[in-house]
Amino acid sequence: MGVSWRQVDGPHPSPRYAASLAFDAARRVFVLFGGQSGSVSYDETWVFDGASWKKMSPGHRPPPRRGAAMAYDPQLKVVVLYGGLVPDRAEGTEASDTWTWDGLDWTEASADNDGPGHRNDPGMVTTGDGVILFGGHMGNVMYFGDAWTWDGRNWSRADRPPRPSGRGEPAVAWDPDESSLFVYGGLGVRAGAGPGNRGVPLGDAWSMKDGAWTQLQGAGPPTTTDANAVWDASARSAVVMFGIVCPNPVADAWAWNGAVWKRSTVPVPARWRAAVAEDPAGRAVVFGGSDEVGC
Repeated sequence: MGVSWRQVDGPHPSPRYAASLAFDAARRVFVLFGGQSGSVSYDETWVFDGASWKKMSPGHRPPPRRGAAMAYDPQLKVVVLYGGLVPDRAEGTEASDTWTWDGLDWTEASADNDGPGHRNDPGMVTTGDGVILFGGHMGNVMYFGDAWTWDGRNWSRADRPPRPSGRGEPAVAWDPDESSLFVYGGLGVRAGAGPGNRGVPLGDAWSMKDGAWTQLQGAGPPTTTDANAVWDASARSAVVMFGIVCPNPVADAWAWNGAVWKRSTVPVPARWRAAVAEDPAGRAVVFGGSDEVGC
């Protein structure tokens, strides 16, 4: 990550949390989709070129949603979006559709199939040759701890047990040095609670390499929910940032270098469920989120 931060002025997406953000390497822009504000879910697509935001007008678009997974596929040269919570007359319905963005329009690449299935709040990262999706949940009923890859037509399992306990809203990053997936925290099932319960905060960290999971040891962040993760190439570390340490939003940044955790802070106001992504040069963009207190 860079050593300095700046706030971008000018037109931008309206305030929201749980939007999806990814860096489109083919077009060299950050792409933002969806998110939530109050009772409104968005189906807007915005791009950010490092200086200004531009609202796009695609001919097709995914239904409005929050909590979708999104990442750039370097082989297919498209941004891939999966799942999320689509509004209905109640809290919402977990989606199981796959969409791709080519810089001009969205294409529905796969609907209900034998892939990851219906889930909200999974995480997705760009790998050296594709994307990996991890986790997600269906209310406080079913939580997933599995990993999946996408080949442009189908989703396939990418891991094997033993694996992390199921969770939604995990903080995920790709470690290019080790070709491994880094996972921290999230929300797990709250036994005995109703389906609308938000779940139990988790504070464990995992790494997946070649389909095998390893739990990471060492004293790290306090249990933090609704956080983000990025890869800091200069420090060769996965960095967990923002989130809630109940009941307060934080602007902490905890770096894992493969052996120990190191804490610092981000000079950006504390928030949770922010949209965060970075480009290959390590330039990170943070948009939105919420600063409300609560768990």
